[in-house]
Amino acid sequence: MTKRALRWYRAYLSMPWLILAMVAFLALGATYETRYFTYDASSDALVAENDPELAYYLEVSEDFGSEAFLFLTYEPIDVPLFTPTAINRLAKLQENIASIQGVKDVTSILDVPLLRSPPIDITKMATDYNTLRSDDVDIELAQKELSESPLFRELLISKDGKSTAMRINLESDHELEALWKQRKRLRRVKDNSFAQMGMLRAVENMYESRRRLHTAERERIISDIRTVRDTISVEAKAYLGGVPMVASDMIRFVKKDIQTFGGVSLALIMFALFIFFRRIRWVVLPILTAGLAVVLTMGILALIRQPVTVISSNFVALLFIFSISFTVHLMVKYRELVRDKSYLGHTEMVAMTMTDKFAPCLYTALTTMAAFASLTASDIVPVDDFGWIMCLGMAIAFFANYTFFPAMLSVLRQGEVRALSKKEPFLTRIMCKVSIKPPVAVIAFALLFALGSWMGIQKLSVDSRFIDYFHDDTEIKQGLVYIDRNLGGTIPMDIILSFDPFKAPVLDEEDDFFVSEPDEFPECYWYTPDKIEKLRQMQEYLETLPEVGKIISLATLEEIARQFNNGEALGSVELAAVLGTVPDDIRKEFIEPYSTPEKGIMRMSLRMHETAPRHSRDKLIHSIEDYAQNEVGLGEGNAKVTGMNVLFNDMLKVLFQSQVSTIGYVVLATFIMFLILLRSPLLATVGVLPNILSAAMVLGFMGFMDIPLDMMTMTIAAIIIGIGVDDAIHYLHRFKQEIERGMSTQEAIETSHHNIGIALYFTSLTVIVGFSVLSMSNFIPTIYFGVLTALAMILALLVNLAVLPSLLMKLYKPKYTD
Repeated sequence: MTKRALRWYRAYLSMPWLILAMVAFLALGATYETRYFTYDASSDALVAENDPELAYYLEVSEDFGSEAFLFLTYEPIDVPLFTPTAINRLAKLQENIASIQGVKDVTSILDVPLLRSPPIDITKMATDYNTLRSDDVDIELAQKELSESPLFRELLISKDGKSTAMRINLESDHELEALWKQRKRLRRVKDNSFAQMGMLRAVENMYESRRRLHTAERERIISDIRTVRDTISVEAKAYLGGVPMVASDMIRFVKKDIQTFGGVSLALIMFALFIFFRRIRWVVLPILTAGLAVVLTMGILALIRQPVTVISSNFVALLFIFSISFTVHLMVKYRELVRDKSYLGHTEMVAMTMTDKFAPCLYTALTTMAAFASLTASDIVPVDDFGWIMCLGMAIAFFANYTFFPAMLSVLRQGEVRALSKKEPFLTRIMCKVSIKPPVAVIAFALLFALGSWMGIQKLSVDSRFIDYFHDDTEIKQGLVYIDRNLGGTIPMDIILSFDPFKAPVLDEEDDFFVSEPDEFPECYWYTPDKIEKLRQMQEYLETLPEVGKIISLATLEEIARQFNNGEALGSVELAAVLGTVPDDIRKEFIEPYSTPEKGIMRMSLRMHETAPRHSRDKLIHSIEDYAQNEVGLGEGNAKVTGMNVLFNDMLKVLFQSQVSTIGYVVLATFIMFLILLRSPLLATVGVLPNILSAAMVLGFMGFMDIPLDMMTMTIAAIIIGIGVDDAIHYLHRFKQEIERGMSTQEAIETSHHNIGIALYFTSLTVIVGFSVLSMSNFIPTIYFGVLTALAMILALLVNLAVLPSLLMKLYKPKYTD
């Protein structure tokens, strides 16, 4: 800072109570607004908004219905499934769930048509059938038929016939869907007029309000279903599954972790600060400053009605890291002044502390913001949100540390520095000796680690699975595994096959031959044996893939019909006869969800095995489409895989590609910040290289440990660079100051280690201690976040206290020395 700025700061510090009053007013306002702070638990947070596959998925959903459904398993404990007692209990359970507001309908084995219990004639199979609710049903025959049914086996009943599942269809939110389409349409308009922007803003506000209501409604429905399920815990083993539940539970786990571990982490951080600084003020001040930054950020997010997702919810923990880092550096500098320049007045020492650290703190904030700004280039809305939320949070953390902290420090009485600050930690002493005496050896080791990191990075993949997000002893993991292994898989996926669309025949009204009652279902003639055969070919291929679970298509229904045709495939006449006599309710349940003759498309519904060996979703999708086009002969573009699995895969690919493409931008932006601050291309280069190494080492560690890149871990690169640059800026800023005072390179390194090294050491250990508790979470992404963040802190500390000074020793030659 200039002398004018120093005078301004002294004037500023002369009215600390006014500053504290203003900050308190802002904090109270933000605290009031946090009642509108919400979490987004919708499955929309799992997809890329601008993904062209999303538009196709929505189109398919309009034709065949959305994937907004849940599965509830039911395995009786005291009686077999196919007994009157169990059937009556199941009927009561189904009735209770169907009565929940927001549940559209519930399908169970009680409702499906029984065609061989007893066997009926093919001409009557569309109308004259029993269900398990029928009085004259033969339960033993029903059990045999359902357990062997190509349609219901592993869909509504397990292979062994001991358990069943209900499909719970949820009510669609048509208003939310309409607002989403309207918002997307307005966003595509390139008119930047005031009226157009106002219209878009109004629609976005309506969409956000409706989305919050929808999210809350889904959480209530899932909670109500769980409540009903819990009432039968003594009579049956029941698990709940489905995409809406997984999305909701991820947010539920994040909330629970914040409540459970937030206080424990805070207590550990406070304990570490007390051990390091031995004074209550140096515990309370950084916690209050970081807390202020978090509250102000949450208040702004609540004010603009911006929800947080599984990804962006980490901003709270990260803001604590960066804010405490700012504060610890300020504390160490202040204590240094108290120790070395005690003849100065208290207010003047506070002002000198703030002005001396202004440049490194400002550039730390800017470079960290640049790292997180790279995330805003992503098409993944939660990642984009995480990027700008962290940029906002970093600005607020800087504001809090340069308003609240010095004001609080000014009103406190100057105290004596305890003896601990005079004792340099063992690690910083060792790092100083290692980097000075054999710098070439340290650089050589760094190069070896870089090579090992590159090898680990080659093993990275984006093939994460929802089932791996939870511990084995959690209810959701047990439910997902149970459904996956016994009832045909968990995550849905569709294959859409295209044919020539149905065209109604044009009849000559004067021809007496055609004077008859029109067909109720003329589209039945579109269903031909050759189309069914292509479906069968696809189904036989899919059944060879271990990743694919239950498959349903019209070929499945035709296989059932073969049982009434001596095992022979149905010809055109038989197909038309059967389909033409099917009543509307059966057609809507079993025909329309798998075909749309008017558009010429047939749908194959799949469920994917999450418990299968980890596989590449991308390779699987392409292999299915290639087989349909080349082996089945459908031709290019006539077979397309879609569904939440595809959208999740595309989201991970887009996220990975965006991170790869922006990593260069992050490095360049960081280099420019170093260059402006240090005014030396060499120092800027030396500052960037170790932090690239630390990022590579964490990514390499992930590769060797088989930790996939997903929504959570993909952002770790920005976090690593943000943390590493923080350390490097403070170290190099102090190093340059000592060089300008006439010290040699070695003397400047020793001084920097003794002062900045201590601050880096305290900051890193404080955060590591606080984040270590996250390893006890039941949510695996939270564990990864805690472990990888702690690892990033350790590596940033080591490279900036060993590799960075070694490079300085080897490459930097001051223009003047003492």
